[in-house]
Amino acid sequence: MAKHLRSDSVVRQLAHLVPRLYNKLLPVPCFLCGVETADGPLCPDCMADLPEISHQCPLCAIPMQSDTICGDCLKNPPPQQKSISLFTYQDPVDRCISAFKYHQQLGFASLFADLLAKKVQHDYPLATLVPVPLHPIKIRLRGFNQSQEIAKRLSDHLSLPVNPHCLVRSRNTPAQSQLTAKARRQNIRNAFSCIGPPPDSVILIDDVLTSGCTVREAAATLQKAGCHRIEVWTIARAISHY
Repeated sequence: MAKHLRSDSVVRQLAHLVPRLYNKLLPVPCFLCGVETADGPLCPDCMADLPEISHQCPLCAIPMQSDTICGDCLKNPPPQQKSISLFTYQDPVDRCISAFKYHQQLGFASLFADLLAKKVQHDYPLATLVPVPLHPIKIRLRGFNQSQEIAKRLSDHLSLPVNPHCLVRSRNTPAQSQLTAKARRQNIRNAFSCIGPPPDSVILIDDVLTSGCTVREAAATLQKAGCHRIEVWTIARAISHY
């Protein structure tokens, strides 16, 4: 079984190289509308249609009417001191993220990193980028960690270090997507571990923030291990709490 997983991982990694080379040599169709675009997976018109979040809770990034702390965070503050998300998690952003995670459309990693860098611009801490980890079994099956791919490219934009090893997924938990809020909290409990002392200041990178259970557990694990400041940066935020 282990040999089969390793072989499958190699095939997936090689498959990633083909679209990368193709994208560099020839114009490619926009993922959403099919119009040729020479730079990135989306054309300018489709980029303009993405549901950008104008105002959000500064602690959990839930869309708000103004940049004020939401009621849930007032009652139960998360471990992180700040959260940022680019888009609401709805069509067509959900299709873009799905193509990135499950269909090896790695061009989205560069696009998302570029958009995050523009979002924060000069307003970000001197911190270490830490991608929310996947369990090794999931990495072997998928071929990559989508959060790590974003973090690596974001590091190039912001000149911040990346540490993909200080936080690890110690339990291979079932997917959170079909679980209730209570089940999500139970499912992710004690799922992460720190290897050695973590950086003093961390920016957690993930693709989607839905109920917040995963990043809350990851941030709490870093905090217990000695991290003093944590921010959470994601590509998309679910519109409502689960």
